[in-house]
Order: sequence, then C-alpha cells, then structure tokens
Amino acid sequence: MFFGNIRIRSSVAAVLVLFAAHAHALGEAAKHPQQYVRSVTPVTAGSNLDRSNEQLSEYERRIGIVDRANGLFTLLGGEMALQKGETGTALATYIVMLDRTKDAAVAERAMEMAISLRAYRQAEQIFQKWREIEPEPGEAQRRMAWMRNLVTGQNDSTGRELKDILDHAGEERVRRIFLMLAQLSLQQSDLAQKAGKDIHKAAQKYKSMPEAAIADVIFSAQRDRERDAVAALQRLSKLDTRILPPTEVTLRLVARHNPKILSRFFDETDTVKLSPVWQELEISSLLAQGQPDKAYQRLQTLLNENPNADLYIQAAILSVTRQEDISVVGNYLEKAYRVGTSEQKSRAAVIGAMRYAEAKKFKEAKAWVEKIISPEYAFDKIVLNASIEAERGNGRNALDEVRRARQLPDKEGRFFNMGDIQRVYLFALSKHGNPKEVLEELNSLATTVEQQPNGREYLPDILYQRAMLYADQLKSPEKAIVDLRRYLALSPNSAAGLNALGYTMLSLPNYNINEAFRLIQAAYQQEPESAAINDSLGWVYYLKGDAEAALPYLEYAFEQYPDAEVSAHLGEVLWKLGQKDKARKVWQEGLTKEGDTALLKKTLQRLGVTLPKTTVRKK
Repeated sequence: MFFGNIRIRSSVAAVLVLFAAHAHALGEAAKHPQQYVRSVTPVTAGSNLDRSNEQLSEYERRIGIVDRANGLFTLLGGEMALQKGETGTALATYIVMLDRTKDAAVAERAMEMAISLRAYRQAEQIFQKWREIEPEPGEAQRRMAWMRNLVTGQNDSTGRELKDILDHAGEERVRRIFLMLAQLSLQQSDLAQKAGKDIHKAAQKYKSMPEAAIADVIFSAQRDRERDAVAALQRLSKLDTRILPPTEVTLRLVARHNPKILSRFFDETDTVKLSPVWQELEISSLLAQGQPDKAYQRLQTLLNENPNADLYIQAAILSVTRQEDISVVGNYLEKAYRVGTSEQKSRAAVIGAMRYAEAKKFKEAKAWVEKIISPEYAFDKIVLNASIEAERGNGRNALDEVRRARQLPDKEGRFFNMGDIQRVYLFALSKHGNPKEVLEELNSLATTVEQQPNGREYLPDILYQRAMLYADQLKSPEKAIVDLRRYLALSPNSAAGLNALGYTMLSLPNYNINEAFRLIQAAYQQEPESAAINDSLGWVYYLKGDAEAALPYLEYAFEQYPDAEVSAHLGEVLWKLGQKDKARKVWQEGLTKEGDTALLKKTLQRLGVTLPKTTVRKK
C-alpha cells in the first residue's frame, strides 16, 4: 500500500538521521581503512609488536562497526514497531538504546516518541537521564526542555521562544516540532490562545513545508481565524496533493469542529487546479453537509472541466447513494477503467463487482472481478470470487477460493480482510455438502472459537450461519431462534440479525407476532432499502391483518429481488386485495426464479390456484 510504503521509508529515514555521523564515519572507514587504523595506533614497519597492535586496532574497528550496525538495526526495529502499533516495544527499545549509546539524538527521538504517545512519565524519566548524560545542555536538549515545558503546561513563553528553537533546528526537526505542536494543541485548550499568533507567524517562514501548514490550520481554526486557516489549507493543498495521514487527520478535525472553514476553503479556492484527491474531498464535504444534489452537480462540473479516474469512481459511488440505475454506475466505472492507472482500474473493478453482485447480476460481477489487475487488490479479488461463487450456490468453488486467500502472504486487501473471508467461508460451507455434515463442521468451529481468547470476534458469524442452516435446510426454527438470540446478544445492532430472528419467529406454531413485528421494524429502520427486510415487513403486516399496509413493502421487495419466496408473499397479498390477475402474473414469474419454489407451490395449493404449466427453476 502507498501509505504503508511511506511509513516504512519514514522509519528508515528517522533512524538514519540519528546515525548520520556514524554512517558517514563508516563510509569513510570503508574508503580509507589504512587512515582509520593509523588513527588508533601508530605503527612501525617490520615489528611483530607493531603487527599485533595493527591486528588489535583492526579488530577494535570491526567491533565498532558491528556495534554501530547493531544499534542501527535495533533502532530501526523500534521505529517499525511504532508503525505497527507496538508502542510499548518501540519506546522501550529507545530507552534501552539511550542507556547503551548515551547519544543525544537517541534521547531526543525517545522523548519525542514518549510525548507523542502521551507517555509523559516516561518522557520525564528520559529527560532526567539525558541531563545526567549531558549536564551542559546542547541544542537538542534545549529543544526538548522547551517541549517539556509545553507538555507540563509551562507554556507562557512558548511562542516567544519558538523562533529561536526553529532557527537552531534542522529541517527534519522543524517538521517534527510543527507536528508535535499540532498534536499538543488538541490536548491543551489554552495553547492556541497563548502561542497561536507566534505559531502562525513562524509557519509563514516555512511556506514550503506541509507540517507548518498543518500546524497553522489547526491553531488558526482554534483561534477562529478563518481567513488564516483557509490560507493555510490552500498552501497545504498545493504541498500535499495526495493527502497523507497527517493531512487527513487535520482535515477530519477541521470538518468535525469547524466545518465552515472547510466550506469556505472550497468556496474561495479554484478547485479545478487542485489534485483529484482534493477534488474528491470537496464532494465528500458536500455529502457530509447533507447536500447530495449539490455534490452531484459539482462533480459533473469537475468531470466536464478535468475528467479523471478518481472523479469517475466518486461519481459511481454517488450514483449508488442516489439509487440511480445500475447502468449509470457501470458507465462511470467503465470510464474510470479506460483512463485510470493500474490501481484506479482495480479500485473501479472492485466497486463494479460489489455493485453487480449486490444486484444479483453475477455474470457482470465476475467480468468486473477479472478486471482487477493490481497486486494491491489480490486479496480483494479472491474474496470477491469466493463470495460470488457462494452466492451462485457453487460451494466447492467458493471454498477453493477461500483456501487460496488463506495461503496468500498478505491476508488483507484494500477493501476486505480475514474477517470477510471467514464470513464467506461460513456462507460457502452452508451452500456445500450434506446439511448434517455442515452442521457438524459449524458445531466444531463454534466450540473451537469459544475456547480462544479472541473467539468472540468470529462466534457471531458462526451462530448466524448455523441459524440459517437450522431454519432453511434442517427445518428446525426453534434451534435457529436460539442461535439468533445469542447472535444478537453479541451483535445487538445487526439489521440482518434482527430481521432473521423476527422472520424466523413467524414460522413457529405459536409465535409472538408483536415481538416479531418489533424486531423487523427495528431492522427496517436501519436498512430501509433492503429487499429482504422489506419482504419481512410486508409479510408481518399481512399476518397482522393489514394487507393494504403490506402491499408497498412487498412490491418494492419483488422489484428489487423477484425470487420465488417474495413472489409467494406478494401474490398472496394481491389475491387478498382482489387483484387476482396481477397475483397470477407475479406467481407465474416467481416459478421461473431462484428461491423457495416449494413454498410458492404450497401457497398456490393452499389458495386453490392452478397456473398454466411453465418451466420451473430447480430449487
């Protein structure tokens, strides 16, 4: 991933900065070994003692190189641990290395790390250790003493000292200082008022530095200096065209606490000259403000002025939210694919595959999957293939894809992760093999994960699939309900779980229709566009005796997903309302579709309806 590569490069750079002097010395030693040996011990040709001294010197030189190399790799390991989220390991590594090296650069990085992690007690310990090592403070220690005063709230003179601190720091240190100031401003509410003016002034001196612009944006926003914040955002948009993580965090903060600044930035900025990523941000900002129509209009303008793959992908996503025809979504994605990079083509293809699979257009979904070409999306491609095969009832093919995903070295994609492949596996399992054998496998899985420390993460999916197996294939609704209640205890806000429990209750001989109705209603409030939930809600309205209320929900469900079971429900409601010709037409269509044709036939038999012979799709 792009950001991942950036983080690793930054880790290496941070360590190399610390050991720049050592690295230079090692390089010089490699080019002029005789000079470095002589600097340790003068030798006189021809003497055995001289040769012994020379060998000893060479040995000591090599030991020094090894020690420095070991230190370099130890610190690099600390930086990489930090990037992986292992903050305790990272900080401990630097503290150990400070004891070993007594190096001011290591001390400074250790303090920076402790402060950024809010480990203030450890930061103070590092500072006191540093003072013991370096009683006469150098520039680095003076910088961190200044930062220490900031952290402890002794910041009355922070602004006045900032210029001097920055003047005596190298570029890399200046970048870190601005970022740490931005971070501390979020922790100390009074910092912006005490030092914001000086920080704004200092940022003007570093107009080509994104970190300075970030600090300026945050401090100006906190001081309600909208004009300054907008100007800083304009600089930032030119300096960081890709929106790297620090910029992303800054924009989120501004959007959350000062949304009018972001709106003003886009109003006062020629967005056509911005990078596509910033143009996308404008659309997202409008959507966040509840202005989808304005976002759509603005997106069309941008596409007319400067069409590019990212904007076409954004248009496709916006078309989905606007519930436009799938052909409109596909058209935008095709355009993105034609003009995009390998990454953009693959991103468009993933979205296309998901959208067409959701619409049950599996042939088109598979075609989009085949268009995924970027290595970054290899895991996503397999997950989509597995999911589509499972949805089509090809359980064996789906399980083969799951096995492929588990063998990949990188078990996470840009869209999906191992949790998703686990869900696909369970779904595919339910589509494959003898139901009793599948039940044994699910029971074994449930027992295994319940004994694991992180078992609760996977147990809900197992319970849900076992419940579906009980309800659909084993015809044991009572057992399905037990599992669904456990599932909802673990995932209380699951619309799918609420709907499944409510609908399954309707198949019991003496069901509580009011409880079932409440559950399905709660699911509908979360996902009002779900065809399955609309079918359940319509059916429960009908069972409550309100066919008129049931009709629009069932009509919507049949329009979105015209399978045999939905057609059975809609046809019966139409029959009840006297629309018998329309009911026959719906039933006739349902017999040619996927789904529970046995339920449809039982409905026709119960109502005494005979339809003309037609080709019935196998269940």
